[in-house]
Amino acid sequence: NMFPFTLGANIGTTTTALIAALSKGEDLGLQIAYVHLLFNLMGVLIWFPLPFMRAIPVSMARFLGRLTYISKTAPLVYIVVAFL
Repeated sequence: NMFPFTLGANIGTTTTALIAALSKGEDLGLQIAYVHLLFNLMGVLIWFPLPFMRAIPVSMARFLGRLTYISKTAPLVYIVVAFL
C-alpha cells in the first residue's frame, strides 16, 4: 500500500531540486534537475501502471529483507555490487 506514496515522494523530492535549480538560474543545474525529474517520472510510468509490474520491486525488496535477516553481510555485499 505504500508503493504509490513512495513513488510520489520520490517525484516530490525531484520537484524540490528543480525549484532550487530555478532559483539559482544556472543552465547546468536546471538541466540536471530536469533529467532527475524525468528519470523518476519514467520510473513511475514503467513500474506503476500495470499491477503485475508493481509486484516486481516489492518482491525484490522482500527478498533483500529476508536475505538481510539471514546474513548480516548481505546488505554490504549488495551495496558493493550495486554501486561500485
